[in-house]
Amino acid sequence: MPSTRPWTGDPVWLADVLRAEGLDVVEYPGWRDRGHGDFQDIRGVMVHHTGSDTATAASIAEGRPDLAGPLSQLHIARDGTVTVVALGVAWHAGVGMYPWVPANMGNWHLIGIECANTGTSPLAPHRQNWPDAQYFALVRCCAAINRRLAQTSARTIGHKEYAGYAQGKWDPGAIGMTLLRSDIAVRIGVIADPAPTPRPPVPVGEYTGILLYRGVQGPQVSELQRRLKYAYASYAGGLVVDGDYGPQTEAAVREFQRRTAGLVVDGVVGPATAAALQLKVIPAD
Repeated sequence: MPSTRPWTGDPVWLADVLRAEGLDVVEYPGWRDRGHGDFQDIRGVMVHHTGSDTATAASIAEGRPDLAGPLSQLHIARDGTVTVVALGVAWHAGVGMYPWVPANMGNWHLIGIECANTGTSPLAPHRQNWPDAQYFALVRCCAAINRRLAQTSARTIGHKEYAGYAQGKWDPGAIGMTLLRSDIAVRIGVIADPAPTPRPPVPVGEYTGILLYRGVQGPQVSELQRRLKYAYASYAGGLVVDGDYGPQTEAAVREFQRRTAGLVVDGVVGPATAAALQLKVIPAD
């Protein structure tokens, strides 16, 4: 029986539900121990293309020089093989918004699926350069996850729907999301008691582009450290202002969140925490 409430924490059932859906599943070595921390409540699925027809599961698991892996939880090859690469949080969503996802927090709420595909172009017709095996494996993956969480196909979104405005993303290219959701809905079948749709608060305008977490570097991190160090010296006075969001910065953020009503204690600075801090926004170069 699928859960009838949002699942909080890592999806330990991921490989099992995909196999039960009849998919060809490969478990990448170490996937159960891979991730950038733990999920919060899992609100749905986000679909991507890798930008290359030959991108491997290893490239998603291990990442790239400028972005540490994992870059999603699942990889779908062109022959339909589904590789589970990570159990924990992956860096796949970034900055963006969608009605039922907290602003900029997609990584912590959405299971990411990277498909080995160029995407062709932003205006390519539905399923151009998407082999049947890959496309229908994608449909089955999304259906299996949504069904497990008692979610309708409305809980599958494209990266372009979340981050198109904020980041200029257009993936998955050559996939009409309405058509994809229609195919997923047929595969899911009837859900007698769908999970309720979350309604996160609307972000404060000037902070909609803020997303800081461990591993991020730069002037906005320095400004965060400076604000914590001098405004909250009782517990952050020893913080070094070096522009590197390391464990000490994360600990100070968590302490601030613990002491501030209405904030989730996760060590991540999104719009809500930034607004509560009255953080000065540093313009991007």
